[in-house]
Amino acid sequence: MNQHPCQAALYGGNPPQTSNEKPLIINTCLTGNVLSKARNPHLPVNTEEIVEDAGKAIEAGASMLHVHARDEDGTPSWQPERFARIFEGIRLHYPDVVLVATTSGRQHGALEYRSAVLQMEGTAKPDMASLTLGSLNFPAQPSINAPEIIQQLCAVMRERGILPELEVFDLGMLNYGFYLQRKGLLPNDCYVNLMLGSLGTVPGRVQDLAHLVQEIPRNWHWAGAGIGRYQLAVNTAAIVMGGHVRVGLEDNPYYDYARRIDASNAQLVQRLVRVASELGRPISTGLQTRKQLRLGDSGNWSATRAVIRKMRPGDLDAAQNILAQWNMAPSAPTAAIPDPERNDIELPNSFVAELGGRVVGIASYLVPETDLAETCGLAVDPDYLGCGIGQMLQDARLAEIRSRGLTRVRTETDRPEVIHWYMEKFGYRCSGTRKKKPPYLGLADCGHWTVLELNL
Repeated sequence: MNQHPCQAALYGGNPPQTSNEKPLIINTCLTGNVLSKARNPHLPVNTEEIVEDAGKAIEAGASMLHVHARDEDGTPSWQPERFARIFEGIRLHYPDVVLVATTSGRQHGALEYRSAVLQMEGTAKPDMASLTLGSLNFPAQPSINAPEIIQQLCAVMRERGILPELEVFDLGMLNYGFYLQRKGLLPNDCYVNLMLGSLGTVPGRVQDLAHLVQEIPRNWHWAGAGIGRYQLAVNTAAIVMGGHVRVGLEDNPYYDYARRIDASNAQLVQRLVRVASELGRPISTGLQTRKQLRLGDSGNWSATRAVIRKMRPGDLDAAQNILAQWNMAPSAPTAAIPDPERNDIELPNSFVAELGGRVVGIASYLVPETDLAETCGLAVDPDYLGCGIGQMLQDARLAEIRSRGLTRVRTETDRPEVIHWYMEKFGYRCSGTRKKKPPYLGLADCGHWTVLELNL
């Protein structure tokens, strides 16, 4: 049947979904960073309690667990050993459940602490990890998430094949997620928690949830999470709207907020199972959740990852534009400067990085001697720095140089951070300097190149 044109306009070409089309993923946040047993005696704190409580939540209907660890004194822990014992304990009996490790920086803000849990291996390796997409104020303290930390965490998750659990507290954070995906730092199909009702962020009204949901791409999975008194209302609205839910003591310690009746995680999950049943939503199993979220599907990541390929004639303009942004575009000879400093691009010896159909990086080399390659023209579009594109280009370039039987590589640069990068990442050594010729390429206030060499 042909779609009515008014419907196509109203829904942007995407017909509305009914609420019972897909199994409901119940994501349970068991412990968090803030709640204490003094406030809710049902809160699981030590490893044994968390593992036991996780089992009860899974039996009740949860297929995803958002996990925090605590030290012996009950304070939040970043140490991977504590997370490993929790993850291994849960997977011993529930191997299909999706386990999400927190990378919260509220107590431990440095990248080394926040990313430590992402390095776990075997049955301790997380399926997913939380990623808050911006800074915000909680009622009693700020949560600082600097752009460079967010992007570095993204890069580690991409490298490790760990799906981010995106935490969104306002529309700006959602927009930042779209920006990260354009940079290749997020997979094609993402999972996002829409966090409503915390003081200083998006209110916990249904209209606010609808406002956020209308911006979610159709291939993304979203869950509605309400803080405190807003938990049940937001969860219920999400079920009706065809989304998923996040529930648990981290977000709300009460079963009845108005009468301050303490909840357990299992009770909160059981209530949502009943609500979903009345509304016609089946409950997702662990295996179904894994399939929905494409866990273990490397194609989900590769769909947004830069592709390194040989340069084609049609890439030259884009490559020149990128080089020009770093003052590295080739200079043509003139009557005044017949022998300018050059940065030649030879198509057979050049690579580009392509992302989303756009050239975002270039790397070239020359062969001035039978056993020597001279690299030149490595540049990445400034909008795509921090995505690992430079290293991918360099790896491709070095691999081809080796395959041609060349035994030495020489590189010249004038940027201290680039010198450090070549030496630390690839083992180059500094062999001297060379005076620049006009017009000065690179840094205008630096009159020499640092010469770096590498034996292959």
